[in-house]
Amino acid sequence: MLHDNAASGILSSTAAFNSQHVLTMQKLQQGVPYSYTSDKSRYVDLLPRRPYCTNRIGPEPLMRRSDLAVKYKHLQFNPPGIIRWMVFDIDQPESFFAHEDRGCPPPTYISLNRANGHGHAGYLLESPVFTGTGHNETAVRFFEDVQRGMTNRMGADTSYPHFLTKCPLSTEWETAWIATRPHRLDTLNDCLDKNDKRRTVKFEQTAVGRNVALFDAVRSYAYKNTIKAKKSGISLQSFQSTLESVAGGVNADFAIPLTTAEVRGICRSVTKWVWNEFTPVKFSQIQSQRRMKGVDVAKTLKLTQPWVALGISQATWYRRRGTGCIS
Repeated sequence: MLHDNAASGILSSTAAFNSQHVLTMQKLQQGVPYSYTSDKSRYVDLLPRRPYCTNRIGPEPLMRRSDLAVKYKHLQFNPPGIIRWMVFDIDQPESFFAHEDRGCPPPTYISLNRANGHGHAGYLLESPVFTGTGHNETAVRFFEDVQRGMTNRMGADTSYPHFLTKCPLSTEWETAWIATRPHRLDTLNDCLDKNDKRRTVKFEQTAVGRNVALFDAVRSYAYKNTIKAKKSGISLQSFQSTLESVAGGVNADFAIPLTTAEVRGICRSVTKWVWNEFTPVKFSQIQSQRRMKGVDVAKTLKLTQPWVALGISQATWYRRRGTGCIS
């Protein structure tokens, strides 16, 4: 019975791809605007410059140039701090039809395991979501809602870390390139309802949420200690090791920890930026600007004396402003 089920899954997957290929050829012959390889040809350009990649899930992945990384079975699809791709891990024999059966827009590509029909569905976003320093909290929360909703709607794996994916350019997988245009988040959101976006205990901390939380914790520590480290003669490599230790403690508290490669990538990114930007000279300039801004505000208040117009004392005005009664 098990062998019959496996054989059935393989035949179903093969039939699905044959049908997709026939449909594609018919559209091309009829002159219908349809590009089967438009995003395939751009895939390498949309990857991180040196993504992590591996041929076997488990050991720590390697870092390779993007043009070399696509030769591996699995690779990192989004660079740190930027989300261009939304990928879903669908562990079902009929994963090729998951989007169609559940009323979701067609993905940019689907990469299937020929043995069992399980696959990864990738959606290229029209507007990337920024999760690095200064990110928009509203945009990130909206992305998380849509990602969670699509995951639940298509029956995808809620514990998938959204870091490595089946490389759609690898010959290891059967890949179909379907959607010809990038997807808007609001369009993807249109196919979802409140039930799709429900939070479960298992999915409470999303992959993006873990990345943002870890990034914020690491950069906060780095901002406070970079100048001290430089004055103490600590090298860049040693400082990065310190940040990795800090990140390791934060990551251990997650119900579903990030991979070692993800943690190291975040620490490397933060270290490189603060080491270049946080110098004693720049720090002094920032402090000076802050002091001058404070002086300017103090001078303005001294000249305008807003407490006089309100008929209250200066002390009362400051006290009320401190409690929010006066803006």
